[in-house]
Amino acid sequence: MNSCRTFHDLSVNAGMNFSEPKKILNKITNPVNKGVRLSALWVGHATVLLQMDDKQILFDPFFTQTSGGIQRRLYEPGIELKNINKCDLIFISHSHFDHLNFGTLSLLEDKFAGTPLIFPEGVEEYLPDYNFDLRKMKMGNRIPGKYIGETKTISGIKITTVYAFHWGGRYGLDGLLWRQDAYTGYILEYNGMTVYFSGDTAYDEKFYKELGNKFKIDLALIPIGPCSECNKIDKPDRHVYPKGALMILNDLKAKFMIPVHYGTLYELSEDPEEPRYVLQEMIGSDKNYLSKVRILKIGDQSVIIKKE
Repeated sequence: MNSCRTFHDLSVNAGMNFSEPKKILNKITNPVNKGVRLSALWVGHATVLLQMDDKQILFDPFFTQTSGGIQRRLYEPGIELKNINKCDLIFISHSHFDHLNFGTLSLLEDKFAGTPLIFPEGVEEYLPDYNFDLRKMKMGNRIPGKYIGETKTISGIKITTVYAFHWGGRYGLDGLLWRQDAYTGYILEYNGMTVYFSGDTAYDEKFYKELGNKFKIDLALIPIGPCSECNKIDKPDRHVYPKGALMILNDLKAKFMIPVHYGTLYELSEDPEEPRYVLQEMIGSDKNYLSKVRILKIGDQSVIIKKE
């Protein structure tokens, strides 16, 4: 966040200081499905609650009303934290305020102390002394031209850190001026299923084609915002836009994609839903995309693989 962006966000969100997030109706109260092998519940922004057989996994958990005390939620989280009764792994992709949320981690610590908290090397510089099982992993960006960081098996799930085209740090200047690291994507493999969580990333053709050749991905969780010029591919070194997300889907040869990272906070667009509108227009009547891209409302849960 640079100074101009910070002032812009402060001025826009000032009018929301006394407003409550919009309600999500008919929230799921039991996200664990016995007849399901793979499902994803979109909590909002980049937060996804994933079920892989008997495992419940949270990505970039954000359940509080503000991000960094500046950006306020437009919609409340898609599931009540009290209704998440099992959490086997928690993933942090990078240390920006909307992905590493201290308030949420404190709430999760109260309920799931000792749970493995997985993060890229460098995030530990910003982490308070939580009662989690802290698991630091090497980034996939360390060696130029090499896209894989390292692989570890935690709670039975094979986890591989992979390249992300983004930037690190937490406070803006530390990431932009000193090019602080600490950002990654993740590949999860469990019981023959493979899920890719990109974190924040821009588009990189060589990387995504290589990733698609290396892994047979069942589900890709890809950001589509924020975007001020949503018909472009991306903002390099920042975020992929809807067009770039579809290009990533093609390169990965993933079976399914769920778009995330839009519609929850006020961003660059006057309408936080703009990325979704653009994505839907780009998909149009294309049968291939219509069958692969699952556009969810906040609180929706998509079943990817059922038990036979």
